[in-house]
This record gives sequence, structure tokens and C-alpha cells, in this order.
Amino acid sequence: MATTLQTRTSESPINVPSEGLRTWTEQVSEYFWFLLSLVLFIVLGPFSGPIALIVLCKLGLEESAHAEPESIVIRN
Repeated sequence: MATTLQTRTSESPINVPSEGLRTWTEQVSEYFWFLLSLVLFIVLGPFSGPIALIVLCKLGLEESAHAEPESIVIRN
């Protein structure tokens, strides 16, 4: 059985400017996604923690009508 390997390159008629534009677009895209992720982390991150703590504190201070179960004591 014979196997052949080929490499293909896609060449455009205007290769030099499009290559520069492609690398520039890739860099801009990477910076955009980095900055968007950073901004979302900064904006949403601090607000989720305090809200969760406030809810937990309010639930802990709330008077509950439910009776707590008795503790189980194991004696030898």
C-alpha cells in the first residue's frame, strides 16, 4: 500500500498585505477577548460575593418555624 503526503498552501494574488492584515486582525481579536473577559470578571466578580454573603447572613438571622432535630449522642 502506497501513501502519499502533500502539503497545500492557499495563496492569494495579494499575499503580502492580506498576511499583514490577518496577523493584525488576530492580534486585535485576542486583545478584544482578553479585555472583555477581564472587564466581565471585574464587573461581575465583586458583586456576586457580597450578594451571596448578604443572603447567607439574612437566612441565618431569620427566625425559623421549623424545629431542629435532637442531637444524637452515642454512649459506650
